[in-house]
Amino acid sequence: MLGVMKKALLILSHGSRRAASNEEVFALTTRIRELSSELIAECAFLEITEPTVQQKIDELAAAGATDVQVLPHFLAAGMHVTGDIPRELETAKKRHPSITFTLLPHLGALPELSSLILKMLP
Repeated sequence: MLGVMKKALLILSHGSRRAASNEEVFALTTRIRELSSELIAECAFLEITEPTVQQKIDELAAAGATDVQVLPHFLAAGMHVTGDIPRELETAKKRHPSITFTLLPHLGALPELSSLILKMLP
C-alpha cells in the first residue's frame, strides 16, 4: 500500500575488536526484533567492524523503511553521540531524502536507567 509508514529501529554502537562485544549488540537487536514483529530492527557500528552506519541505512532503504529511529548504544554523551552520529545522519538524509530519521536519546540519558540499575542490586 502506498503511504504506509514502515518503521525501523537502528541501534548504533561503537564497534569492538572483541567479537563477543559486537555479538552483544547483535543479540540485543535480535531480542528487540522478537518483541516487535512490526518493526524493522537492525544494528550498525561506527568503527572497527561492520555493518557500518551507511551500509545498514542503505539496507533499510532497500527494505522500504520510511521512518528510521536511531538509538545510540552509548552510556555517555561523548563525541560519538554529540558529533559522529549526527554527522552520519546528515549524510543519510542527503542520500535518502524520502526517509525520516529521528535521533533518540543515548542509553545513559534514559531516566529509567537509574531504576534498572537499582533493580539489579541484590
